[in-house]
Amino acid sequence: KIFFEKDEYKFQKFPLEKYGVFFKKKYIHRPVGYFDVYMDRIIFVSYDGTIFYSNNIDEIKNNNNLIFKKFKTINLDLEFDEEDNQPYRNIKIRDILIDDDKLYLVTNGRTKLSNDNYYGSTNILYGNINLNSFSIKIKKFYSPDEKIFNIGDWAHSGGRLVKYKNSSFLLAVPDYALKIDSESFAKLIKSDESIIGKILLIKDGKSKTFSYGHRNPQGLFYDQENDLIFETEHGPTGGDEINLIKYKKNYGWPDATYGAKIQGLNKFRNHKKNGYVEPLKYWWPANCAQSEIIKVDKNFNYNWKKYTLISACLSGSKNQGESIYRWEFDPKKEKLIKKNKYYIGDRIRDIKYLKEKKIILMLLENQKSLVLIFK
Repeated sequence: KIFFEKDEYKFQKFPLEKYGVFFKKKYIHRPVGYFDVYMDRIIFVSYDGTIFYSNNIDEIKNNNNLIFKKFKTINLDLEFDEEDNQPYRNIKIRDILIDDDKLYLVTNGRTKLSNDNYYGSTNILYGNINLNSFSIKIKKFYSPDEKIFNIGDWAHSGGRLVKYKNSSFLLAVPDYALKIDSESFAKLIKSDESIIGKILLIKDGKSKTFSYGHRNPQGLFYDQENDLIFETEHGPTGGDEINLIKYKKNYGWPDATYGAKIQGLNKFRNHKKNGYVEPLKYWWPANCAQSEIIKVDKNFNYNWKKYTLISACLSGSKNQGESIYRWEFDPKKEKLIKKNKYYIGDRIRDIKYLKEKKIILMLLENQKSLVLIFK
C-alpha cells in the first residue's frame, strides 16, 4: 500500500528477474531500462537492449500477475559488454518512446575504438511494432555527425525523448561532462554546431537547437493541451532543477547553477540577473537526483484539482531522493509549489501516468521491479 495524504492506493510490485529479465550477477545495472505503453501492454527495454512486451495491463492489475515475453528484433545490437565494468558507458539505452505504432530508442552512441578509447553521440533508433509476429525491425532515425570524445562521465550521456508538434520531437542531450578546458566547454554548450547541453528539435531526421544550457537532463514532458514543456536535470552537488522550457532560451549551465562551485565553470548563482532563465525549482545544498516528470489529473486523485506534476527521484542525498514529489503549477504566474514528498525507498528510473486507467507505473532500479499504483 501507499498513501497520498489520507488516500490509500494499492502498490503492486513485480520483480523483473522473476518474469524473465536476466541480470548479470555483481553488476550495477544503471540504467536498468526504460518502458512505455502500447495497446494496453507494457513495452520494456532492458539495460542490454532486450525488448519485452507484457500481458494486458488490466490483467496485471486485476490478477496481480505479470507476463513478459521477448520481441524478436532485427538489426538491433546494443553491444552489451559483460567485461566492461563501467555501466553508464556500457549500457547504451537512455530512453524509449512509443508514438503510434513506432518504438523509438535513444542510445548514448558508445563506440569503442580501442582499449579504453571510446566516443559517444546521442542517437535515435526506431522500428514498427508488430503484435502479430511480435517482431520489430530496427532502423536509424536520427544520428548526428558529431562524435563526442573526452567524455568525463557517461552518466551524462544519451537523452530523453518526447513527441512535440507537427510530427517533430524534442530530445534532451546532456553535457557529457567533457574533460576539456572550461572555456571550450562553455562555448560548445552555447554553440549551434554542437548537440551537447541542449534540447534539440528533431524533424525529418534533422535537428536544430531548441534550448541551451542543460547539464544532465533526466526528465522531459510535453503537455500538448497547454503547450508547455517541463524538464528535470541534475546539477553538481546541489543545483538539481525543474525547468519550464521555452524556445531559444538559455538555462545557464555551465555559467550559472545553484549547485556547488566548480573551479573554472559556474560563475553565478542567480540566473536572471546574468541573462539566463531561472529554474522553476532548484535544490540546495542536497540533491534529489530527479529522473522523469509527468502530469497527473484529478482522475487519479480527486483532491488534486489544480495543475499537478509528479517528479520521480533516483538516489539523491540527505533524504531528498528515492521519492516522488507532488507539485502544483500555476500557468499564469509560471510558479511551481511543492505540495508533498512521498518516500518510495528506491531509485525510480522511469515513471508514466495512464489517464484512462488511473494508474501510475514506475520502474524501481535497485529492486529491478515494475510497480503499479492505483486505487
